[in-house]
Amino acid sequence: MDSLIVDLYKNCKANNGGHICYLYNNEENYITNAVSFIVAGIKNGDNILLLENDRHIRQIKTRLEKELTTEELSYLQVINNFDFYYTHGNFHPQTVVDQFIKNTETQLQKRASISTWGFIEWREDQEICNSIAKYEQELHKHLDGKGIVSVCVYNADRVTDSFQQVLQDCHGIVMNEKEVIHVSQ
Repeated sequence: MDSLIVDLYKNCKANNGGHICYLYNNEENYITNAVSFIVAGIKNGDNILLLENDRHIRQIKTRLEKELTTEELSYLQVINNFDFYYTHGNFHPQTVVDQFIKNTETQLQKRASISTWGFIEWREDQEICNSIAKYEQELHKHLDGKGIVSVCVYNADRVTDSFQQVLQDCHGIVMNEKEVIHVSQ
């Protein structure tokens, strides 16, 4: 397992959760990190909400089946990221936050521990970047103090410098394949 993401996960769990922005450059490393995060979470007793595209889901599930038992895999809830983020045909920040809350509150009400991994994809459009920023800001407020470790993933090649600054402003932690940056909030 990739120790950077696992160490970060453990640190966040010890500190009542965390909102992480993961900017990846290498897809192989990305899949490895996703699998490592999920395995660490499930082994720690978390329910995991995975929001991913179909291609990544197949790769991640194939690797998870080698590392987790059928019972352990039952703690993984997988939702296609397009279906999740574009429920009504567009990326509406409040609708997406409401979807997130709906999918996590049930576990929290049962006093179950939950962590999330969400891969966010979008078309080239400044308006969508503004909508994603609103979503991330609202999500950050929702996560505060709930013990949830939530990783929001973006392909670094598609993130402009200005959008990266926006993402950094709405996350407590920003990471890539080489380093973790704790952002002052």
